[in-house]
Amino acid sequence: MNLIESLQIEAPRMTSDTTCIAKMNLGEFHKQPQGYLNGGATLAFAEIVAGMISNELIGADKFGVGQSVTANHLRPVRCEGALTAHGTLLVKGKTSHVWRFDMLDDAERLISQVTVTLAIVDFDR
Repeated sequence: MNLIESLQIEAPRMTSDTTCIAKMNLGEFHKQPQGYLNGGATLAFAEIVAGMISNELIGADKFGVGQSVTANHLRPVRCEGALTAHGTLLVKGKTSHVWRFDMLDDAERLISQVTVTLAIVDFDR
C-alpha cells in the first residue's frame, strides 16, 4: 500500500485552468492520540495533490517534486468524515509551481491553509 492509498486520497481534479479539488477520507490512520486530525496528514495531503495536479499540467518529460510546504492550522477537527482541499495555482512557471490549498471539513469550515512549492524537474528515464 502506498501513501496515497494509506491517506485515502481520492483522485484530484481540475475545476478550472488554475483551480482544483481533492478529498481525503479520514479514519484511524489520520488521528493524533487525542482523536484529532494530525497536521502532518494534512501537509502530506496538500503536497501529494499539488504534485498530482501539476504533473497533469506539464509535459511527460518533467514532473513536480515538493520543495516547500508551509501551513497554518486554524481549527482542530475530530478525525471523521473527510477533508476537502480547494487548490489555487498561484504560480505556473517553467521551473516551479506554487499552490495554495484551503482545507475544509464536512461543515465547510476552514481547517488549514497550506502553500506548496514544487520544483519542476526533468524526468530522467
